[in-house]
Amino acid sequence: MQTFASQNTDRGKTSKRSEKSPMTLFDLAQELNVSISTISRALSRPEMVAPVTREKVLAAVKQFGFQPNEIARSLRTRRTKTIGIIVPDITNWFFGAIVKAVGEVAKSNGYSVLVCNADEDRAGEEHALNLLRERKASGIINCPVGASLKLWRELKKTGIPVVELDRASGLEKVDVVVLDNEKAAHLAATHLIRLGHHRIATIAGPQHLSNGRARLSGFQKTLRLNSIPLPPEYVEYGDFREGSGHDAAKRLLSLRNPPTAIFIANSEMAGGAIGALRECKVKIPARLSVVAFDNARWGRYLDPPLTVIAEPTEAMGRCAAELLLARLNSRSTSRKLNTEIFPPELIVRKSTARLNPAKAHRG
Repeated sequence: MQTFASQNTDRGKTSKRSEKSPMTLFDLAQELNVSISTISRALSRPEMVAPVTREKVLAAVKQFGFQPNEIARSLRTRRTKTIGIIVPDITNWFFGAIVKAVGEVAKSNGYSVLVCNADEDRAGEEHALNLLRERKASGIINCPVGASLKLWRELKKTGIPVVELDRASGLEKVDVVVLDNEKAAHLAATHLIRLGHHRIATIAGPQHLSNGRARLSGFQKTLRLNSIPLPPEYVEYGDFREGSGHDAAKRLLSLRNPPTAIFIANSEMAGGAIGALRECKVKIPARLSVVAFDNARWGRYLDPPLTVIAEPTEAMGRCAAELLLARLNSRSTSRKLNTEIFPPELIVRKSTARLNPAKAHRG
């Protein structure tokens, strides 16, 4: 049975109900002198209702401005036409852009989007997963933060399709959309090496996340291939949040032999690190060249503008949404799984420069 919510109950027709109370499905049935089930069939299975009655119901629905209640409809169809998306940090511009792209694809296909913020916490991801399951989301796009794979496996048994975006958890039989993170780090490190830097540090992301591991791995491999040493103290670990970038930069600057260049594994940590450099009056790039991951809009407006590794953020979001919708529309568990790997781009601005030994910061 469908229920309805009134949007406009005063369209010139007099009713026995209170003017202040919204019209209910029962009220509508009384107005038309038909049963509630007849109204439901006229809207959901019109071929089962006499044409005259069907036209009368449709005219009344239009007159009183009713809209189907999607949650009530889902009790019958077990589908809410809702896509759930779990993001690690809703305050991070990157995930805001992802949500926008997903929302545009969903809307054009008649779906709504329910956004959950995991707050870079595995318990937060698990809470979001349970919430979306309770809300009967048709499918889920997840940017993993480390939740129990057992919970995700239990969800998949219910038939709800899942697409992983930006990070891969290791969950079996899911579509995945990621960046080529090793290549991205290789581009950043190679750029700094070609500028003559040999004391190159990094502020890496969390190593329990696939993108954090891949970015550090690509950076390390590139330095090894170029016979450039990477002392343990040149590798700092952050949590993809601004504060960790700030603290890590302070530690690197305090070293006896500090780096002349630094690769920072995401834009949030880069913002914190740049704040620390300013506090310490370290000039970029005269004393320290900086490459950051993610093409945050603010980076181009810094003085100097920030050299970055750019991700095709919106394209990745659209791709994840399209994969999920294709899975929903096919209703086939045997359809070929997709792992879409997007290429990174190095955008060179003014925060990196050729090493000048006379001006390089010395401990």
